[in-house]
Amino acid sequence: MKILLLNQTFYPDSVATAQQLTDLATYLVQKGHDVSVIAGRRGYENKEAIFASRETFRGIKIYRLQTTGFGKQRFALRLFDALTFDLMLVLKLLFFPPQDIVVSFTSPPLIGFLGGCFCRLKGGRAVQWLMDINPAAAFAVGYLKRTSLVGRALNWAFRASLRSSSHIVVLDKWMKKVAVEYGGSQDKISVIHPWSLFEPSEGPVDPSESCFRKKNDLMNKTLIMYSGNHSVVHPLATLLQAAKQMRADSSIVFVFVGGGLRSLEVKAFKEKENLSNIVQLPLVPREQLTDSLTSVDAHIVVMGDAVNGLVHTSKVYGAIATGKPIIYIGPKKSHVMDLLINCKQTHHSEHGDVESVVDAISQIKVLSKETKERVATENKMFYRNQFSAEKCFAVFSEEVLRMPIDRFELEPTILSDVPI
Repeated sequence: MKILLLNQTFYPDSVATAQQLTDLATYLVQKGHDVSVIAGRRGYENKEAIFASRETFRGIKIYRLQTTGFGKQRFALRLFDALTFDLMLVLKLLFFPPQDIVVSFTSPPLIGFLGGCFCRLKGGRAVQWLMDINPAAAFAVGYLKRTSLVGRALNWAFRASLRSSSHIVVLDKWMKKVAVEYGGSQDKISVIHPWSLFEPSEGPVDPSESCFRKKNDLMNKTLIMYSGNHSVVHPLATLLQAAKQMRADSSIVFVFVGGGLRSLEVKAFKEKENLSNIVQLPLVPREQLTDSLTSVDAHIVVMGDAVNGLVHTSKVYGAIATGKPIIYIGPKKSHVMDLLINCKQTHHSEHGDVESVVDAISQIKVLSKETKERVATENKMFYRNQFSAEKCFAVFSEEVLRMPIDRFELEPTILSDVPI
């Protein structure tokens, strides 16, 4: 089967969406499909990074488009980058051979509409995999006015793309509800959650052996980590205020790993308050991800109140896979809480409730070694039973590709050794 995947980012970009799409493409090639990917040449966070215009990676044919790279500091410039990508994609698709299935992800916003147009012109089934729901998320955070010309145009294109899709993939039940409200048909929507970018370790992890701790001079510290995209849709103010309130305890360090617009907010807050208990680090290469994520004492997961059902905080899967305690800051009615009610040592705080975050960190700091090991065992087991990549791929094969397979006899993913 000829399958075309459309997304702004792909291997070797290090953002989570690019890595998960690379996992999916690798799996499809393993299953004998002819897989092509059209993505952008520029890095998602680092716009100065330029990748090859064409290459073959593990049997995946990759075509990359040259676009502008103004970055994400201003919405107008970000929109211009997206429009140049869409324009180059139109030109590429005009001369691209017909495909059996075209899977469009959601970056940039018009990509699903263009994938649907390609299938109408050249045949094949159009599938939309909604990693987030735009332009609704842009409306929710005030990036774009619903009544503006651009807002109305994007809204129309998104509704049209859902109605014309042969199948729609969403990440949780809340997103499914919104997709139906936008015109998606209930009977052609599948819920396929993301997966962790690493597999849980079998036994307990000794923090004293962590290369991440040693490299960053974090030995003998209680590490509270926020790792991943510092997106504008996920407010960090409550977490930052908790760091400020706990500044007197030198044994506790708040580690922010990754980039995004709110990383500038973290930097400004740290400098303004002169906080030595905040450490900012760049994204960790995938081959080092297991070490960094398992080296901490607790993970922070954040989701904005306004974007429930519009975006999906995928970092929660990696947090569960580590077996570490988790502090979630965000709305109680959300996909995050749907998951965490099944895990041990999870703490929930609403935005603005700084005291409950401080209390949770204080409790986690004094957990016994036995409790930590028990929590790790149970949370890792929950992840393996529910959220492995193989199970996600099985659902994709059965419900989207319409190729029934035994989901419990899948080959393991082989991307863990890829230097990203």
